[in-house]
Amino acid sequence: MPQHWHLCSHIHNAFKLRMAQVAVPETKQSLAIARILADEGFVAGVSKGDTLGPYHAGAAVPVTPDNISRRRIWLDLKYSAGEPVLRDLRAVSKPSRRVFATASELKMIAAARRAGPLLKGQHVGQVTILDTVYGIIELKDALKKNVGGEVLCIAK
Repeated sequence: MPQHWHLCSHIHNAFKLRMAQVAVPETKQSLAIARILADEGFVAGVSKGDTLGPYHAGAAVPVTPDNISRRRIWLDLKYSAGEPVLRDLRAVSKPSRRVFATASELKMIAAARRAGPLLKGQHVGQVTILDTVYGIIELKDALKKNVGGEVLCIAK
């Protein structure tokens, strides 16, 4: 099962290669992160599909044991003046080191202050994606809900 560190490196490498679209294995976590990246303006679009390409708009294909390994999330990558909009996407929590932050530490990060040795302050235009009890959400939503969680990745 692909995890967020696989998704981050896959998307980051696709931007480096100046690809128009990239397909990543479909999981609930990957879909949630991809939708946050689309909402924040880092990718142009997110659609479901298979290894052959995205499904047509409105086409709902049920998940079956026969097609589950071929299901993909297709991301339309976004560029501005020939340069990638997403300059860096990196995983913070990794299999060897999981990073958690409390609500007070997240407030420090949002105020551009360091919160521990692994969590630097957030800069303008940066997005921090967290896994919380409310699901996978962005830092500003976690602050509104006053909740902490696992810091999955940072996009800038």
